[in-house]
Order: sequence, then C-alpha cells, then structure tokens
Amino acid sequence: MEKVAIVGLGLMGGSLGLALKARGCCKVVAGYARREATRAEALRLKAVDAVFADPAEAVRGADLIVLCAPVFSLPALAAACRPGLRAGALVTDVGSTKAWLTEQIRLSLRGSNAVFVGSHPIAGSEQQGLAAALADLYQDAVTIVTSDGGESQAAVEKIGAFWRSVGSVVRVMNPAEHDRVMARTSHLPHVAAALVAATVGRTNGTEQIGAFCGPGFRDVTRVAEGSPEVWLDILQSNRPALAEELRALQDRLAEVLVELEHGNEAGLRQFLEDGRAARRALLAARSNHARGEV
Repeated sequence: MEKVAIVGLGLMGGSLGLALKARGCCKVVAGYARREATRAEALRLKAVDAVFADPAEAVRGADLIVLCAPVFSLPALAAACRPGLRAGALVTDVGSTKAWLTEQIRLSLRGSNAVFVGSHPIAGSEQQGLAAALADLYQDAVTIVTSDGGESQAAVEKIGAFWRSVGSVVRVMNPAEHDRVMARTSHLPHVAAALVAATVGRTNGTEQIGAFCGPGFRDVTRVAEGSPEVWLDILQSNRPALAEELRALQDRLAEVLVELEHGNEAGLRQFLEDGRAARRALLAARSNHARGEV
C-alpha cells in the first residue's frame, strides 16, 4: 500500500500511525488534526510522515483513509475528505457503533467513487489523546470489519488485511449484529462502571470516602475515565440495543436485591459463583478468539 491517511490523531489514530510506521505497512502515512499543537506532536512522535490542517489535503492520493474521531463527528469528517478522495479509495473508521454510522458515512461519500467498509478495533484505553498513543495498541486486538452487502467482498478483504497488518485478529460481522454484541460486551460495562463510580461518590465527604477506595473500586470503575465526548456519541448512536442490555442488568440487580434483603445465603452464593464462572468463560472465549481458534 502506497499511502494511508489517518483523519484524527488522538489515541486511536495516533496509535495506528505508530503501528503503521513501526511495521512498514505502507510507504507514506499522512494525518489530519484540527489543532496545530497536535499536528506538531504527531510529527515529533513520528506517528505520521506528513500532517495537514485540511482533511481533503490529508487524504489526497491515499489508497486507504481511516476516520478516527467520535462517532457523531465522523459523517461530517467523511464529507470534508471528499474533495481529496481519489476514485476507488477505501474508507474505514474506528467507531464503536456501526449501523447508523455506516448509513451516514455512505451518504456523506455519495458520488465520490470511494468505498466505505466499517471497522471497530476492540482496543483502546481510558487514557485520551495523542500523548497516550501506543505502537502496539492493535496487537492481538480483535477488530470487527462490518459488511452488509453494500460493498464488494474484495473491499472487505482488503480492510481485513489492513488490520491484520498492524497485528489485529479480524472478524467480519453485520453492522446491526455488531451493535447488539457491543451493547452487551462494551457499552453496558462502561455504563455500569460510571454508575458504580457515581453511586460510591454520590454524597458529600468524597475526601473521606476516597481514602477507602481500594483495588476493587479502581478495577471496576477504570473505564469510567473514558472521554465523555466519545462515550456520549456511542451511547446515543446505539440506544435500542443498549437499553435492552440495561434492562437485563436491572433485572439481575433486582434479583440480587431480593436475595440480599431476604438474607438468602444460598441465593447470594449462587449469584457470586455464577458471576465468577461467567467471567472465566467469557475471558477464555476471548483468548481463543485472539489465538484464532474459533
């Protein structure tokens, strides 16, 4: 691949640039960032070979364009790229929701002869910005490439090959199915972490309460540090699927509350054992996916 353009140089975009440069996946990595300080930092870190203040200039002549920004900003960003897109260019993204986004980006690119195939690398950090970028962020991460028949199989395969080139394990999924799965495995845990943090810190006396927040609190609430701007877009663009998962959580919480209020030791023990077993099974399945065994 001759040229890859990364439109948005935060954690995800910056990490992608570092990975591409470290692995020699393409000859030129171009970037776009709105802020001058970010552009200068991207060059200093060698995350890009060239950086631009105009998205259209960043993508000019690129074989592949990767949109790396909060979900609701991506369609407008795709539209801003249009004047610089060459015919047949591939466009993808790193957004955490896909059904709404796929439809909107295709509308933004209509008439450009560019082809959009959605991507979602299941990677990241509660840290934010280019300063948190890591060259190995995508190594062994599962990246979902979405396909609904609105793109050629060849385009899907090329996007999959691109993510494999930076170390990802690729899975192909329908956009709507992707959103249902992510609502359960990613969006629900984020809301739960934010709920725990807000509930523990709900009253005055944070200074005193905080002194007793140990590893359990830190582990459970770590992802609540994620960017509210990024996560607001995710939650709003996946409302129906996330609402269904929150209702399931509400039902389980109600069951546990009944067991607790009734002092049902057997019921509480079963709840704890079920939770431990489910976590072990889910993480074992994730490990198998990362090794390509399923």
